[in-house]
Amino acid sequence: MKKFCSNLAKFGIAAMMAVSMTACSGGSTEPSGQNAGTSTAAATAEAEVPQEKVIKIATTSDPGSLGAFDEGSSSGRWTVLAYTYENLIYQGTDGQYHPWLAKSWTKNEAESTPTHVVYDVELFDYITDFNGNNITADDVVFSFNECLTNGTGNQHTALTGNLDSIEKTGDYTFKLAVNSEAAGGLEQMMTQVMIVSQKEYEGSGDCMRSNPIGTGAYKVDSWTTGSSIILTKNEDYWQKEELRGEVQKQNVDRIEYYFVTESTQMAIGLETGIYDVVTNLNFSNASRFMEGGESSEGFTVTTQRDTYIQQMWVNRSEESPLHDLRIAQAVLYAIDIDALITAVVEGHGEPCYCYGSDLSIGFQPNWKTDDYYLYNLPKAKELLSEAGVKDGDISLTILCDTDEVRSKIAQVIKLMLTEIGINAEVTSFEQALWNTYQTDPTKFDLNISYNGATGYITNTWRQLDSTRYAEHNMAMVRDNTLDSLIQKASISQDDADLDAAKQYMTENAYHYALFHKELNFVTNSKLITKPLFNLRGNIIPGASEYVWN
Repeated sequence: MKKFCSNLAKFGIAAMMAVSMTACSGGSTEPSGQNAGTSTAAATAEAEVPQEKVIKIATTSDPGSLGAFDEGSSSGRWTVLAYTYENLIYQGTDGQYHPWLAKSWTKNEAESTPTHVVYDVELFDYITDFNGNNITADDVVFSFNECLTNGTGNQHTALTGNLDSIEKTGDYTFKLAVNSEAAGGLEQMMTQVMIVSQKEYEGSGDCMRSNPIGTGAYKVDSWTTGSSIILTKNEDYWQKEELRGEVQKQNVDRIEYYFVTESTQMAIGLETGIYDVVTNLNFSNASRFMEGGESSEGFTVTTQRDTYIQQMWVNRSEESPLHDLRIAQAVLYAIDIDALITAVVEGHGEPCYCYGSDLSIGFQPNWKTDDYYLYNLPKAKELLSEAGVKDGDISLTILCDTDEVRSKIAQVIKLMLTEIGINAEVTSFEQALWNTYQTDPTKFDLNISYNGATGYITNTWRQLDSTRYAEHNMAMVRDNTLDSLIQKASISQDDADLDAAKQYMTENAYHYALFHKELNFVTNSKLITKPLFNLRGNIIPGASEYVWN
């Protein structure tokens, strides 16, 4: 542990208090159990299988919008809307890609060039949406183009960033061309661009933001912003039973998601039978349900490393004092990652060593020994002195969403910056507004965010490739040199090319990867006999197994 830990108690306590005030204002398996007799509802559920098969899930993030192509980095969108809208393919829990709407996809060697790589894609010819519309190649072409049109100003341009062209070749066939052989580029689009009926989308009047008409196994029954969203089984789901993958199964009739930002409230909800599943519980609260815990009976706790990284974007535009590289680097040297992990997640986390993760394809072991802005107060103060900055000269805005972990990160970093004479203000917003603000260089200096770390590390880096955006990348700048380095590494996957891109983005302090937190999945074992979690760390309700299966 670094020297900074002498101030750890101060940071931890202050961060907890700040988060509480903000809230008021505004893989190993371990058996565990249930708080016996505290919930009449739980006892009733145990006595007999309910007529309506319902699962109640506590999650941290509201979708923000139900529209298929709106700003989309909210984890709530990916948690909830994956069962309402569907993609061409999906990545299963086995890490492999499987058919979803697309029956097959094959590279067309004869028509492909290095800058125009063509794939022939065939749809199932009997796909229908909630209103009975048959989904055809025309709808796929429309969906991709609509996603591209709506994505040019936000970070999810990465969904269609490799798209070169898409054209219909038959009622249920089309050619999808990407602009390079970038590893994972095709799969990135095919797993994340949602497909809708053009007729329904254009006729909705609001781009389906309030009433999504998808092809999924579940429909949105009701949505109370900031509170809950209820999904009900699509009784007319299009795919044949024997061909359904894990994302298409319907083992429950009704899925109830409740949006809860505080771990303590989640834990109480589990104990009192309000929730059946919590997938984001901190260690202190999760330990109550582990073997020997006060509420262990009737619960199962599964603990594993989060595949997402907690991260921080640095606003390097002229709108921010961090435009000066020396000041940006000083900020990063002032952050003690070990102390941050201890204060925010009670020590249950693992540091990152670059923008990305050692879970990523392409990560190089030698990066673990690089000086990735290791905590160094003298260095930070030296850089500020070189930049002519004195104590109190600078005040920064730290942006975050309302997630408990990221709110704590923001508060602890704010306190750490006082050690080098920099003041900071934390601004926290619900997902929809945070999504908008994090692409606006006038709204923040530091943005506490998160990103998936599985697959190719170059896919993670795409948010720094400014050619995918109308104005700037997620560090609020355009850097042609970095764009070229990322694109070259994405295609070659060569160690030297990967290292060149990694070193350049690190030296320029565009981004700082913080840590992986530990995930604790708590499930009601009296209801759920075999929970199934996807690569994002979310339960797959329809594919999990229950007492009625």
